[in-house]
Amino acid sequence: MCVAASSPAMASTTAARSTSATGDASKVEIAKELGLSRFKVARLLEQAKATGMVAITLRDVGFVDEALSERLRAHLGLKEAVVVETLGTEAEVRTQVGTAAATLLTETLHEGDVLGLAWGRTLTAMTEQLTALPPVSVVQLTGAVGSDLTESPVEAVRRASLSAGGRARAIFAPLLVENAATAAALRRQSDVAEAMALFERVTVAVVAVGSWDPPISQLRAILNDDDLRELTAQGVQAEVAGILLDDEGRLVGGDFADRCLSISARQLSRVSRVIAVAAGANKARAVRAVARSGLLTALVTDRALAEATLADL
Repeated sequence: MCVAASSPAMASTTAARSTSATGDASKVEIAKELGLSRFKVARLLEQAKATGMVAITLRDVGFVDEALSERLRAHLGLKEAVVVETLGTEAEVRTQVGTAAATLLTETLHEGDVLGLAWGRTLTAMTEQLTALPPVSVVQLTGAVGSDLTESPVEAVRRASLSAGGRARAIFAPLLVENAATAAALRRQSDVAEAMALFERVTVAVVAVGSWDPPISQLRAILNDDDLRELTAQGVQAEVAGILLDDEGRLVGGDFADRCLSISARQLSRVSRVIAVAAGANKARAVRAVARSGLLTALVTDRALAEATLADL
């Protein structure tokens, strides 16, 4: 049964409600419902939009800006860059960037790859968004930092391996220990040794970027005062997977590396594809430092960090 509108205002309202209810209904369908011509429906909808009854909102969250991605890739000298539009709180932005990284892995990993995962909140968000990876092995690239199980690299490896249906190797040990002798003893333990033996076979590594100035690093946050003073004096600006770098991307903290259970800079440099996942403009300086190190081949990030990184042109 058709419904006739008794006035232009009522007709506009009815047409607007009909549009809202049907989502993407055509003007012909709305005209049939209201008993009007499709030309009159078009005019009524324009009136409804003009008076605010109908609003069109474009949500571009998660949209990849191809032009900005290419500018960032070229600027940092990388093989790949993915820049996505984001919106919301820091946690929401991490989820949106993590989703983009998860999509990239899903589309580009191949059966037989060995996927290495470091740690970080954005990487945690990425693994939460993984649904179906090809059959790959997954290995943890560092020991754990802190006690939050939801952000543990062990949990990230577990989630990724469930998505891939492949073999998983975790490191049930801390990233940083008190001295080099303790680290060496832990490396000899069978489960740790088996995981670290896979470092030489990693084909794709995914890492987070920690910043020291400004301080946005979970590793930095657990250091004692002596370590923090010494490493700051050495010029540490960024870290990936426990690897410390200065502003120019040079390795620093050699003695510190001996106390870490993690992939080495030499091993990471030999991985054919190393993807950093990071968000937030305040990490721009750290991202530039890591790019200068030559350890990265790809970056997945948000517009804010991309534009801040390009600001040094």
